[in-house]
Amino acid sequence: MGNLVDELLKADAAKAAERATGIFKSKRLQRIMGTDEPVDVKIRAIKPRRLADVAGYARRQNGDLDFSKTYDASLLACMEGIVEPDLKNTDLQKHFGVASPKELAEILFDTEANVISTEIMKLSGISDDAEEEIKN
Repeated sequence: MGNLVDELLKADAAKAAERATGIFKSKRLQRIMGTDEPVDVKIRAIKPRRLADVAGYARRQNGDLDFSKTYDASLLACMEGIVEPDLKNTDLQKHFGVASPKELAEILFDTEANVISTEIMKLSGISDDAEEEIKN
């Protein structure tokens, strides 16, 4: 098979920085925009260091889940993982009367933010069976 270092030196270095992407079909945006079909929301995996912050946001120091923070953690994941619409766009924030990307995520996606967050986490390599894979 050859030396792994030699093989890596032949690899496209840009691929190491690529993150998985996907499309979420938003029924909430469909309703807001008055379209006939769910609206495509472009999502991508969150960078690992930021992912750790987002995933740990709703955890207490002892590791238990703090349910009072789970929705905010979902909104943070949306802020980090939604590519389109651009939640950091200040014109969009002003249009919806909010002052931050987190508030925009909340007003645009409401409870759908939880589902989008789950999809972003899956793209980021976090899933219910991830622990099982590591154990085996």
